[in-house]
Amino acid sequence: MALLALDLGSTRIKAAIADAAGQLGEVGVVAAPPLRVAGAAVSGDAAAYAAAARALVDRLGGASPSHRLAVACQRSSFLLWDRATGAPATRLICWQDRSAAAWCGAHRHLAAAITAATGLPLSPHYAGPKLAALLAQEPHLRPRLATGSLRFGTLESFLLGSLSRGSLHRTDLTMASRTLLVDLATGSWSAPLLDAFGIPPACLPELGLTAGIELDLAPHLRLVASIADQPAACLALLGGAATATVVNLGTGGFVLHPTGTTPVRLPGYLTTPLCALAAQTLFALEGTINGAGAALDRYGSPPTDLPETDPTPDAFCLPDLAGAGAPHWRPDLGFTLSSAAQPLGAAGRRRVVLEGLLFRVREILDALAPAGDRVVVGGGATLDPAVAAGLAALLGRPVAVAGEAEATLTGAARLAALAPPPPA
Repeated sequence: MALLALDLGSTRIKAAIADAAGQLGEVGVVAAPPLRVAGAAVSGDAAAYAAAARALVDRLGGASPSHRLAVACQRSSFLLWDRATGAPATRLICWQDRSAAAWCGAHRHLAAAITAATGLPLSPHYAGPKLAALLAQEPHLRPRLATGSLRFGTLESFLLGSLSRGSLHRTDLTMASRTLLVDLATGSWSAPLLDAFGIPPACLPELGLTAGIELDLAPHLRLVASIADQPAACLALLGGAATATVVNLGTGGFVLHPTGTTPVRLPGYLTTPLCALAAQTLFALEGTINGAGAALDRYGSPPTDLPETDPTPDAFCLPDLAGAGAPHWRPDLGFTLSSAAQPLGAAGRRRVVLEGLLFRVREILDALAPAGDRVVVGGGATLDPAVAAGLAALLGRPVAVAGEAEATLTGAARLAALAPPPPA
């Protein structure tokens, strides 16, 4: 059976055929259906997304009669769907959606307990508060969730259900942990957290392993790995290194420092499962810069001119498009260009935004990466030579640029290689 890796991104869906070692061959890309923005609400068409993903799988997999599938998925986006028909009952509520901000504000008394259990802050980015806010607005959904006739799941859970004609309703720890509904100490859905958010357990997917699985989706399609996008990219960018801190700069900015089998806590930062295997679960400390890569893209294409002497030292930028992330967690502080940056042309503004991004990465690395730790940078932003050069200058130490052009796909494919193919 051929190996097919699938990356369910916010703006693009990617797929690739991979060999038995997880090395990618041809990569196919299609645009994800556009998101609808209405104030704080950000959502997508789940059925259209699933159809686009299935069409890409069919196109890439046409040369082989059967496939082993490895899926990587954006975190925190979710929906509800009908168990009997598989039809979405809500839109795909995007991770960028902030419509639960008021709910979070009214439930700040839960914040400490939620962080203690999940390793995450109480934030409207996550599915738990979004679903709680949705049920407060649409209470007629609750009885159907309580009976299990409506299912809850993240995007990959919905797609896997669609591919399996409803027989599979599952997720893995790397995805489930970003809902605020999982206790990291047990690695399972938390009854106290479900009670806090008012979510009936009957609607939840099975919480399974990340890899080392063999689950039939269709007569000629078998799931062998399922993982969140940033853990997948981190595993690929590490490339087997024992000690390294990964900086992945794509649409957003993510810094992950692996901590082995220990879920380490550090105030202001996220405790993130990297993968859950039968023998062990691996974790990382994570710092996020919300939407920083997308902010950089607004001001032209690379290369960026980053001179040794700053021509506008009073120009600065906070690059977090969706509110300041780690370690500040200030949703009220979004993307900001200082007044000194306003008169600059597009090239000058791009330089200022890139400087802001690099200083934010440096801030997080100072907290997460020990002085002797190797720093590996990857993601689309590294196509700009100024990214690695500027970060190395800020850190005062070398920065390795990963050679993985498709880190998320590669991470998923390499995990799939852990599951032995069935006998011919």
